[in-house]
Amino acid sequence: MKRWIIMVLLVFSAVVVFAQSAYYQRASQFERGYIYFKDGSVFKGSYLYSPDMDKIRINSGRNSMVLDASEVEKISKMRPPRQYAGDDIKDDFTVKPPRLFNITDAGLLVGNPDNSQSAPLVFGTAMFYNFHGNFSAGAGLGVEFLKETYVPLSLNLMYKLKSTRVTPYFNLQAGYQMPVEDSRALYYSVVPDYISSSIIWPGPWPTSQTELEAKGGLLLNPTFGILSFNRFGYGFNMSVGYRFHRLRYSGENDYNLDIDFNRLSVKLGVAIN
Repeated sequence: MKRWIIMVLLVFSAVVVFAQSAYYQRASQFERGYIYFKDGSVFKGSYLYSPDMDKIRINSGRNSMVLDASEVEKISKMRPPRQYAGDDIKDDFTVKPPRLFNITDAGLLVGNPDNSQSAPLVFGTAMFYNFHGNFSAGAGLGVEFLKETYVPLSLNLMYKLKSTRVTPYFNLQAGYQMPVEDSRALYYSVVPDYISSSIIWPGPWPTSQTELEAKGGLLLNPTFGILSFNRFGYGFNMSVGYRFHRLRYSGENDYNLDIDFNRLSVKLGVAIN
């Protein structure tokens, strides 16, 4: 097993979490006010600019969001007129999705208990970009301990059902599994007695054993989950879904073997925006 590849992935995920944590701890105080946006909306809550003044974090009630500072027209301590603000300005406002967010999770691919691997462990991390409304696209990688150890490289498409702190979502993951260690699969060839003239009935049929080479394969994983963020931009993620992947092996004399997996994926993880 190429353990150094797994260690690099784990270190990379730890660096992402640490960097984002350090970023949000640079400043110590939020200010309160009414934030006017150029699109005409007004939010009431506490706010904090990033050190370079390019971003602004707004908290209200249990919700939190980070936006480009260029979207803000002005900030005032005075409540806006009712005809400008609408019926009311609520502390628990609807959250505009952050442009970038990360989901890192671990889980099991649950199958038949009679399988040689009834519930292999999987680990993954993905960075998402909100490109339109509640739609986000992302790229991810991970480590999966199947018959061999694989590194999945994937693309993701997510749709959040709500623009709130806690929201259900649908996600479609598609990609390719890359093997990072030698195959554990073997191919057994059996030669019947009517082919081998050296066999005297009822003697045993001759067999041969050939090691196969893991080539990787495609994966598809639609999931339904729940994503929950706190006011500081950290969150919790849980999801269940259907996992299909096809692993290909090759052997001597142009021999190829495809093994299909149909599993229930169950994952828990953390999220950062």
